[in-house]
Amino acid sequence: MNHLLTAILFLLISSTLSGQNARFNSALEEGLLHFEMPENFDTVPVRPNRDMSYDLAIKSKTDSFEIRYVIRPLGNRIESFEKMAADTSNGRKVFAQAHPNKNYQTVFVTILLNTSLQPQVATTPAIPRFGAFKPEAVKNEFNADWGATSAYVPRTTFDSNYKNCMTVALHKDNAADVYIFYLFNDKETMMRLMPSAFHAMKFK
Repeated sequence: MNHLLTAILFLLISSTLSGQNARFNSALEEGLLHFEMPENFDTVPVRPNRDMSYDLAIKSKTDSFEIRYVIRPLGNRIESFEKMAADTSNGRKVFAQAHPNKNYQTVFVTILLNTSLQPQVATTPAIPRFGAFKPEAVKNEFNADWGATSAYVPRTTFDSNYKNCMTVALHKDNAADVYIFYLFNDKETMMRLMPSAFHAMKFK
């Protein structure tokens, strides 16, 4: 019985990961991205949560260090936006800053608010501080047009296993917005494992 149960569970997990990888690979292709699995990491199941859905999760084989990847291809969004902007029949204005190639920072702030732990006594949510990468650096290292990072304590509904989260946002015009969540408990682990994983995903 134990052997049968183990086999069934393995098949269920394998099926889940296979579907997960198929969706992820499709998003990679549509978003003009390349991904290379970091050494000593394995794919783990995506855990549904109410704060931020994600496409792929990988975890260190030896340490408590997890990385979650979100890919939001821009092609269909840009097409819809431009179609709406061209349609003047309904009299509705479309603001230029809402264009998918322009609103990446606004979206990033919203994601930080959704995934960070907020003080319960606060009446106004505090936005975690973030810093933008230098344009030449993000272009050279990720072939992206914009990027930024922020570190904060994650909401327990986003993840209850880790004490810290570092989030990296990447944007490339007409390609995709990417969000990468690095989850860890201590800075030493993060500093040791980050170098091998930091450039795992890049724009083509």
